[in-house]
This record gives sequence, structure tokens and C-alpha cells, in this order.
Amino acid sequence: MRQVLLTRVRAVADVNPHMRQIELAGPDVPRLRPRPGAHLVVHVPDGSAVARRVYSIWRHDPPDATLTIRVALHPAGGPGCTWARAVAAGDRITVEPPRSKITLAPQAAFHLFTGDETGAVPLLAMRAALPRATSVVGVFESIGDDDEIGESDLPWVHRGQAPAVASRTLLRAVQGLELPPGAGIAYVAGESDTCRLIQRHLIEQRGWPRRSVLTQPQWTPNRPGFGAGPA
Repeated sequence: MRQVLLTRVRAVADVNPHMRQIELAGPDVPRLRPRPGAHLVVHVPDGSAVARRVYSIWRHDPPDATLTIRVALHPAGGPGCTWARAVAAGDRITVEPPRSKITLAPQAAFHLFTGDETGAVPLLAMRAALPRATSVVGVFESIGDDDEIGESDLPWVHRGQAPAVASRTLLRAVQGLELPPGAGIAYVAGESDTCRLIQRHLIEQRGWPRRSVLTQPQWTPNRPGFGAGPA
């Protein structure tokens, strides 16, 4: 049987017009040990049933017994977006223990972070876990200024009305990056086709070893619950 944890919503806030921040608290939260970049599977209501949705962890505060996630709100909606728009402090929420697909490689000569708004959530959490003096390069993509999230020493590019799927905007920005010397590690997160485009560029055009390009697809069109695993 899948392990689950019981939490309660402590606070909800709008990060920007298309993203909400949800702070969860619970007796099991202090003992969790999520690595930077981890995510949660959250059980959200779906009519008379329950849907499993994946959200990246923005902050874990064991002394305060809180875990904070950020949820992208898509126009088409779905049970996850419906829940995130309506959730309120005091609501009881069931989650599964944190899991990681990618995490920091501290031995890297430098770290390259790149992704869209959804990918920026785990990637900026990973950046925050590194010492500020660490050699870091990268670029993030959003629709516009209002959709950038968090403070970062890395730049943003804006796709406007261009497609977020297989984003050429982000690909061109990565192609234009000047990289430091040495053996770096790349962390690529966001829409699945965009992740593949950037992975291919780094491996085929930049000559990076495949093991040095870590990807975490966050979403793909017409695949609700992408990344949650089997029900």
C-alpha cells in the first residue's frame, strides 16, 4: 500500500496571476528529508474520486513543521488547478512522501539551471541550496514579467504568445549562454519536449556527456497527472 501523510493547509498566497503558493503543515513534516528539487504527489478532489497531482517543493521548514509547494494554474484547468484555486487555510490534504528525480551534484565545476515557470520552482530551490559563491549559469523562461517567480541571480526570457511546448525561445537562450570552463552539470526542468530540445543541444552541439545533463519533465500536453506514477 502506498504511504501517505496527513497535512493541513496553513496558508495560501498568489505568487503571480498564474501560480499559487500553498503551505502545508503536519506532524510528519519535520522528519521528512526532501532533497533540493524534490516534489510531492498531492491527492486532490476529483468529483467523487481523488486525483494524484505532482507539485514541486519550494521550501521545507522542519522547525516550523511546514512544507511549501507552488502550483501552476493552467487556463484549461483540471482537478489540480480547481483545487489550487479553491484551497483555503484549514483544509486537510493528503500527500505522499517527497521524491526526487534530479538533485544537486556538488562536485560539478559549475551548475547550469534552465527551465520554464514550472521548472523554475524546483530549480530555484536547488539554486538556493548552493553557496552564493558557487559558479552558476543559466536562464529561465516565462510568459512575461508578471510570471517570473522568486528572486534569482539568473536571467529570464519571455516567450509572450509563442508556444510553451518545444519552446524555441528557451532553446535560443540556452544556445546563447557563455559557459564557464570545467565539467559542469546541467539541470533542465519544465515542459517535456523543451527538456528534450535542450538536452539534445547540450549533448550534440556542446559535447556534454549525457550523464551531465539531468532532466526533470514537469508537464506535457494532454497528460493530466504527468509524473505521478501508477495509481
